[in-house]
Amino acid sequence: MKQTIVKLVDEILRRIEEHPEGAPTESGIRLWLYQQGYSKRDIEDAMRLVRPRFQQQAQIPESRPVAVRPLSEYETAKLTPEARSALARLELYGLIDPYEREMVLDRLAHYEGEVGMEELDYLLSWLVCSSRDYETQQTLFGIFEGQNDTVH
Repeated sequence: MKQTIVKLVDEILRRIEEHPEGAPTESGIRLWLYQQGYSKRDIEDAMRLVRPRFQQQAQIPESRPVAVRPLSEYETAKLTPEARSALARLELYGLIDPYEREMVLDRLAHYEGEVGMEELDYLLSWLVCSSRDYETQQTLFGIFEGQNDTVH
C-alpha cells in the first residue's frame, strides 16, 4: 500500500475523531482532502478503506432529547396520579421510548374505569419488558416502584 494512502486514512480518521458531535460526511471529507492538495485517485483509494467506518456511524442512532407529548384529557382522567408519575419517570429516564409509551397509552382504552399501578405494571410487562434484558427489566420495575436511586 502506498504511503500516501496510509497518511490519508490517518488524516480521515483523525478528522472524524476531532468532530464527535457532528461527524463529517463522506463528501465533506473528500472536499477537505481535495483542498489539502491530495489527488483524486488517492482520495478515492483511502475512502474505499474507511467507507465501513462511515456506514457504521450511519447505523448508530443519535441520542437526542425527545419532546414528551402531554397526555390528553382522556389519558389524564384514565390514569391514576401514581400511574401518570411512574409512566413519566420511565420515559424521562429513557427506559421506554415514545413509541412504547404510545403503545401503553393506546391500550388504556381497553380498560374500564381508572388505570392504576397494577394495570400499568401488567401493560409494561407485556408490551415493554418482553423485549428487554433482565437488568433493564429490574431497573424498569425499580423505577416503577418508586426507587429513585435505581438509575445511575
